[in-house]
This record gives sequence, C-alpha cells and structure tokens, in this order.
Amino acid sequence: MVTYKGFKPGILAVLVFILLTGLTTAALAQEETTETSRMNQSSTSEENESVSQTRTIVLINNAFDPETMEINQYDTVVWRNLNKPKRSFVLVSEDNLWEDFTLGYGKSFEYTFNETGNFGFSIQGERGLEGTVAVSESRETTEAPLSERETQPQIQQEETEQQEEEEVTPSPTEEVTPGRTAEEVQSSENSVLIRESAFYPETLELNTGETVVWKNLNRPKRSFTLVSEEGLFEDPVLGYGKSFSYTFDEAGEYTFKLEEDSGSELVLTVE
Repeated sequence: MVTYKGFKPGILAVLVFILLTGLTTAALAQEETTETSRMNQSSTSEENESVSQTRTIVLINNAFDPETMEINQYDTVVWRNLNKPKRSFVLVSEDNLWEDFTLGYGKSFEYTFNETGNFGFSIQGERGLEGTVAVSESRETTEAPLSERETQPQIQQEETEQQEEEEVTPSPTEEVTPGRTAEEVQSSENSVLIRESAFYPETLELNTGETVVWKNLNRPKRSFTLVSEEGLFEDPVLGYGKSFSYTFDEAGEYTFKLEEDSGSELVLTVE
C-alpha cells in the first residue's frame, strides 16, 4: 500500500512532461509552417515582378508605331508623342479603360493591363490613328498582380525634351549654324528610335540644317553601334536610353545601320 502511494506522483510527473513536450513540438511546427508560407509569398511576388514588362508605343510621323502590340497580363504600355510637327493629341481608350488623356509633344501616358483580351485605342478626331493592345495570359503571369498600384491607370508626365538634351552625345557638327538661334536648332530635331533591333522610322526626309537624334529604347536592354555608310562620324555606341545627334548641313541621301544587326537600315533624304 505504501509502495502504490509513492508510485502515483511519479506517473503524474511523467504525464505532465509528455504533455508539455507535445505542446512545444506543436508550437514549433506551426511557427515553421507560417515562416514557409511567408517565404513562398515573397518568392511569388519577386517572380511576378521579374516577368512583368513595360512596352512603348510611339506616335510619330502621324501614326502609331507599332499599331498592334502583343503583351502579357500585368504588363505596362507607355504611349509617347514624338510626332512632328509638334502638337498635342488626345489619347482615347475604346474600352473606357482610362479617361481621355491629352498627350503634349514629348509627353507620355502609361497603363497597366490587368485583364486579358484585345483593347483598342485611338486619337480623338483623327481618322486612321488607331491601334490595338492584345493581352494574353501566360503561365508566368497567372499569379496575382504585383501590388495595388496596378489596379488603376498610371500617368507619367515628364519634361522629356530636357532629359534628351542631357543624354545626347555631342558630335563635332552639332554647333549652331551662324544666323540661327539655339531655339531654332532645337525645334528642327527629328527623332529616330531603335526598337526591336531596328530603326523607327526606317526612312526620313528633312531639310538642310536639321538635326536627327537617334535614341536606343530597345527591349531587352542592350547596346548598339550606329554606323554611317558615308562615314559622317565615328561609330558611336548607344547604351539603353542613350542618344546621339547629328546635324545635316549638306543635301543628299544617307544610309545608316546597326553593326549588331545587318538587317537594320535607315535611309535619310536631305533636301
């Protein structure tokens, strides 16, 4: 009888130890599960950010370039007005995705497409100035959007002319011609963009004394070497977002290529 009474507290102590050990193990397991879930969510967010892209549609030579763009869900499209002569245009969404937006020269408007489908856009009051953005769903973009900032239009207004002046690589012939003011030279600039390893536009007509600015907006980002077939200048290397300008003081026809892409060609006619 004495032995039984002494043995009972020992059993109780063992049971309490087992109970405490089980509770501690369960708490550690729950904490590990929570941390794993947090890491998975962070990884998903980083993957979404890495696959989303920004694409550019340029309004130049009284047309959209390109008129049709294919993108993935959650990609962003930027419309930019580089049309000559300089004027403002009203960008309209045919599907009412955004309110009509006025694009001044050198200004931009951007919109992130969270839904799939074909979406039309146009310029108010201009016949034939229209285009389409085709948004498709891919395995990489089936997750949720990056953040709340993508649930509504994103508008970006910037003084791009000033930025382009700062980025232009000087050339020996870019001095102001006597009798012409700096403002006159600036207003006579013509833009040529490098996109998709090609020139946009591929042909350009200008007058003697006007300036051409080449700017590299290629995606994916890479550098290109601009080559003058007539040897007008030493071949400049244009990194992404960088520019080079040249003033044409003599009439004639001039051809330019990208050293990295033999199929690219730009023909300038100077009158």
